Amino acid sequence: MSDTLATSFGVLNYSGMLFNKGNTRCPLSSIIGGRAKTTNHVEFVTGQEYTTGGGEQPAISETASLTAPEASVITRTQKTNVTQIFMEAVGISYAKQSNMGTLSGLNVANQQANPINELDFQVAAKMQKVNRDIEFTFIQGTFNKATSDATINKTRGLVKAITTNTKAMSSKPLGLWDIADMVKKIYGANAPTDGLCLWCDATTLFQVNADAVQNGLTVVPAAREINGIALSSVVTPIGVVYLYLGECLPAGTALLLNLNVIAPVYQPVPGKGNFFLEPLAKTGAGEKYQLFGQIGLDHGPEWYHGKFTDIAQSFTAPKYSRSVFIANEEISAKITNDTANPVNTKEVAGG
Repeated sequence: MSDTLATSFGVLNYSGMLFNKGNTRCPLSSIIGGRAKTTNHVEFVTGQEYTTGGGEQPAISETASLTAPEASVITRTQKTNVTQIFMEAVGISYAKQSNMGTLSGLNVANQQANPINELDFQVAAKMQKVNRDIEFTFIQGTFNKATSDATINKTRGLVKAITTNTKAMSSKPLGLWDIADMVKKIYGANAPTDGLCLWCDATTLFQVNADAVQNGLTVVPAAREINGIALSSVVTPIGVVYLYLGECLPAGTALLLNLNVIAPVYQPVPGKGNFFLEPLAKTGAGEKYQLFGQIGLDHGPEWYHGKFTDIAQSFTAPKYSRSVFIANEEISAKITNDTANPVNTKEVAGG
């Protein structure tokens, strides 16, 4: 494919504020960014796993204790993931760089082009694209370890990583008991359950909130903040679970994540760092730059997390009903979102 450079007639100049219609939200990358790691190898360790069993009562007599038991060992297995390349290029002609004063579209006196510097805009826009690609990969990435220079390293994302604690919802809405059951699964896998966060789409978040209201529970907004990301929370029978509107999830999928063990892993280039911009060779009257970086996901032990699949992809707002009791006399008030069914009220005498 041939290069496409920004030219005077290919990328027109306009005035006015800039608004990006693309999705640039990257909450997972933001929330785990403070725990970034580095590696000097394309394959990196996500942890070692071993087991000491589930516990049992020994049966050793005094006589037997006079003889040392037979030696045994506890073995370990190593879990890994890989970094992968993220790369973009931008180019701009000399004529375009010198023609930023020419405006197209609707103009008002004394206005100037926005952006003022086309190269800066193109680089920033491509960086937004790379950030979103990373977010998608951290969620949905499919693992592949290259076996030659011509094959591709692909980092394993969370959806593919989580295989132990899973639940298929059979096209039903996700409710609090489902979440509590998943916390129970994680607990049963001998993983910690403090600080688990439900990472879900808007429809699933509506379902969980509606279920909380119907069961007399409250979703607490901004209950916890990590790296500027405010998490809501709800109390389940087995502990507090945080909630967040995630991105890049497959339809009908939600994740219950232990954010404490998830981290991005950078593989910097010596002398250049990671995600750097550098000029490429000139071949004509223009400039071309490339943006390059290598990053992977340390998802920690996959059994620290949970995964819901096949969640209902629609939401019907429920009709709530509440009863108030005063001096042994019931005042029923049906609170509904149906405007044809108004709230019944009863005057209560003062004094």
